[in-house]
This record gives sequence, C-alpha cells and structure tokens, in this order.
Amino acid sequence: MKRNRLILVAAAVGAAAVVAIVLILVAGNKKTATPTTNATATTAAPSRSLAGIPQQGTTLGKASAPATMIVYEDPQCPYCRSWNASTLPTVVDQYVRTGKLKVEYRGVVIIGPDSVRGLRAIYAAAQQNKGWSFADALYSHQGVENSGWITNGVILAAAQEAGADGQAILAGMGSSKVSAALVKAQKEATADQLRGTPTFIIVRPPAKSQQLTVAGLDPASFVPSLAAALQ
Repeated sequence: MKRNRLILVAAAVGAAAVVAIVLILVAGNKKTATPTTNATATTAAPSRSLAGIPQQGTTLGKASAPATMIVYEDPQCPYCRSWNASTLPTVVDQYVRTGKLKVEYRGVVIIGPDSVRGLRAIYAAAQQNKGWSFADALYSHQGVENSGWITNGVILAAAQEAGADGQAILAGMGSSKVSAALVKAQKEATADQLRGTPTFIIVRPPAKSQQLTVAGLDPASFVPSLAAALQ
C-alpha cells in the first residue's frame, strides 16, 4: 500500500539487519532516562475515544475478546497518525467496546532516532497501562521527522493528556524492560515480513494469523475489510 512508510529493514530481512536494529534499540536512548522538572503529571482524561476501554500493557480491549488485531506503528509515521485519528475511534466503538476485538500495539523503528525515543516513551507508558492513550496523545504533537521534536516537554505534555505519570515515563524509557520490549517487537516485525506502517495483523485462533489488506486507512475503506476478516 503506497500510503505505508517503508520499513528500514524491509529490503533485508536477514539476521544482520535485525542485529543492527536491535543494537540501535538497546543503546540508542541513554540520555532519555533523566527526568525534567519543567512539568508535572496530572490525572487528565485520556483521548475520548479510548475512555473506559481497559488497557493491559500494549493491549487495548477486553482480554476475553476472541480476536486480536496487531498494529505495527512508528510514532513519527504520518499515516499511523492519520489512522489513529480518523479510524481507530470507529474500530474502538464498533469492535473493541463490544468485546469482539482487542488491539495490540507493536512499535517499530522506521524513520530514525526520534522514532526510538518515541517508542521508548510509549513502552514506558505501557508499564502504567497507558500505552495506547499515550501514543494517541503523542500523535497530536507529531512534528517534522527526526527534528528532535520528541522532547521531554512533549513527553510530559502527552503524558498529562493521557492521564499518565510523565516523570515515571521519563525515568523508565532507558530501562532494560523497555529495551527488551522494543527488541521483541522488531523481531516480530521481521518474522511477519513487515514492509511498512501502519500494518495490521489479524489473529483469530484457531485460524492462522493473516495480514489485513485494506484499500485505504479511512473508516469507509478500512472497516469493511476488518469486518470481512472477522467473519
């Protein structure tokens, strides 16, 4: 799909490419563990479309939902932001709130250093069960690619909007737990032969998982394809 951003390792899915990405993920964020005191976390409500939806780690929705949609994203990807803003609320209302589907976030590095920083913040927020709310809020601050836009101030602002503890996110971004989550997601992306973001994988046991093919990322194009895959 031309709207997708091509993943950096798409043309070389071999072990060397995976190792290179893993090293970036593990070592690329040492400076982000230092909190700033310029702002404080609040209990502001998360995005209205996500309010009241249970979150557990990187999963949005009821644990008992019979199907899972894995969503591969990069926080700098403008098409990921567009899907989250225009289509995720419809998916949540029609499928997640009704218990038909849960959605799992998998963050991958496509665009560059700011992607690593943003993903570290998202996975740190997921430790508070606020990952989806934080990612949603971070998209509202999305800036020019690799311009350094994911500052501590932006992270704290997004945390406030998501109802998360911003200082805890900053402190947790460099943790081994976050590094392990990023490495795991990148390896899963390689196994799924990911070619771009956003990419959607439908998991509906006992059926084999399958990539969701959509004509577009807007609700009118996306939702019918999802409905067909869940039949």
